[in-house]
Amino acid sequence: MRSKVENDPTYQIVARIMSKPVPLQSELTNPFAANKRKKKIMLNPDEKKDITMPDDVLLWSSKNFVDFFAETYKEKTGGYYKKTYASDNAIFAEIGKFFSSNGLQKQEWTKKFIDWCFNNQAFIIEKSGYLLPTSIINYLNHFYQEEVMPKVEEDTIDRSYFESSLLDEIMQVDKESKASHLFYRFGIPIAATYFLQIKGLKEETVVKGLEFFLNTLAKGDAEQRNTLSVVCERSVMKSPYPEEFNFLDWREKYKTITSQFAKENWWRDSDYKGKPLSEYNKLIKNNK
Repeated sequence: MRSKVENDPTYQIVARIMSKPVPLQSELTNPFAANKRKKKIMLNPDEKKDITMPDDVLLWSSKNFVDFFAETYKEKTGGYYKKTYASDNAIFAEIGKFFSSNGLQKQEWTKKFIDWCFNNQAFIIEKSGYLLPTSIINYLNHFYQEEVMPKVEEDTIDRSYFESSLLDEIMQVDKESKASHLFYRFGIPIAATYFLQIKGLKEETVVKGLEFFLNTLAKGDAEQRNTLSVVCERSVMKSPYPEEFNFLDWREKYKTITSQFAKENWWRDSDYKGKPLSEYNKLIKNNK
């Protein structure tokens, strides 16, 4: 049975206040943050894998890859990487999207890519000055050319892990951007085949439009010339193509422009050999 003091409203208010934990300093400046404490689980640098991460890499989320990067950074460099999940998650999600858009199992290959980056950290630091998520994403094509394409030519790799339709992705970009952006995003053969076989444009229209676009980039500033380099690189890296694709002779057709990239590491005088991505069939008119 409660005493008169315990039943007193003033006593109950004081009791409630005294029973609450002392607020953190951050909660004093942001009262809405009060009572939202969460138990922080820190990665243990003495363990090879944090217990909060699934054993199966195929179950890893972007956040798991941020944790894995930080753990590996500690192990390989002896330094400490300060994780920023908001931005880091977006980077590793983009890396995963790159692999899935090329038919690769994204978790498996994202981990392989991170491992490769740390195995090649001296090269990356020499080129970029540091080894961070913001820098390693720039080496995706280098990794892809070195680790994936030889397996494509040997036909020893499974590239069937698509999460979305390539044609749907192209049509969405076409809807939201200028036509020239398709050449930047997907390279010359894919964009040209889409315009000719899916949209039904005349070849003369595509030839003149692409020639004007490439010449504009070639005569432009540093940023435009870099865009031209990306267009050509993606045209190489997205091979091999089905023989029914258009503009497979783009190197020769625009030789006065493309020849300047002949000494780049990614350049090839001909397309990669091997099986084209199955998604490419959706761009061929008779296969729709």
